[in-house]
Amino acid sequence: MNDQYIIPLFVAGSLLLTLFAFFLITFLVVQKNKQNAYLLEKKQMVFDHQYNILRTKIEEQENAMDQISKELHDNLKSILGFAQMRLGGIAALGVSDEQVIIIDNVDKALEQVIDNVHNISHSLNANFVKNIGLVDTITKELAYIQASKNIGYKIDISGEDYSLSPEKELHVYRIAQEAIQNCIKHAKATNLTFSLDYKPEVFTMTITDNGIGFDKNKIHEMKGLGFINMFQRARYVHGLLEVQSFPQKGSAVILTLNLNNNGVAN
Repeated sequence: MNDQYIIPLFVAGSLLLTLFAFFLITFLVVQKNKQNAYLLEKKQMVFDHQYNILRTKIEEQENAMDQISKELHDNLKSILGFAQMRLGGIAALGVSDEQVIIIDNVDKALEQVIDNVHNISHSLNANFVKNIGLVDTITKELAYIQASKNIGYKIDISGEDYSLSPEKELHVYRIAQEAIQNCIKHAKATNLTFSLDYKPEVFTMTITDNGIGFDKNKIHEMKGLGFINMFQRARYVHGLLEVQSFPQKGSAVILTLNLNNNGVAN
C-alpha cells in the first residue's frame, strides 16, 4: 500500500476507535445513571411505603387515644360528677361526726379521681395538645405527675421557643409522655429534668432521670418500655432519638430535630 494512504487510514481508524470508545462510555454512563435512578426510585418507593404504614399506625393510635379521651370526659367524668352530687345529698343525712368524716373523705377522693380523669382526658386528646402548645403541655403533665406520683421535676428552656407545627409538637409530646411513664413505672425515678433547647436550625429535647437505669445495649429486648413507639414517632417527624443509660446511674432520652429557617422540622 502506498505510504500516502497509510497515514490517513491510521488517522481515520484512530478517530473511529475514539468515537466508538466515546459512544461506548456514554452508553455505559447512561445505563449506569438509569440503573442508579431505578434503584433510587425503588428505595424511595420502599421508604414511602414504610412511611405510609408508620403514618397509618400512628394515626390509629391517635384515633384510639382521642376516643378514650372522649369517653373519659363525656361518660366517666359525668358519672363521677353525678356520684359526687349524690354524695353531697347523703352528707346532709349524716347523724354522727364519724359518718360526716367518712363522707367528707369519700368526697375528697372522688374530687381527686375527677381531677385525674380530667388531666388524663386532656393529655390523650390530640386537639388539646396541639392548641395549648408543647411547653405548656409538658409543664401541665409534669405538674400532674408531681401531684399524683410525688416525683420532682425541673424544666430548662434555652433560646426563644417557637412552634414546630402543631402536628410535630404532638408527636414530640407523645415521646415525652412515653419517657415519663418509663421513669415512673420502670426507672423508679424520684426526679425528672426536661431540657428544651430552641436553636434557629435545631430543636433538642433532653429528658433525664435519677432512676435505676438499664443496659442500653439490650434496649430492643425491653418490649414493655414503649421505646418502639418513641423511635417510630421520632422517625415519623424525621428526628433522631438517642437513649443513654447505665445501670444505677439514671437515663437520658434525647430527641433532635433539624429545622429549616422557619423553625419547621424537615
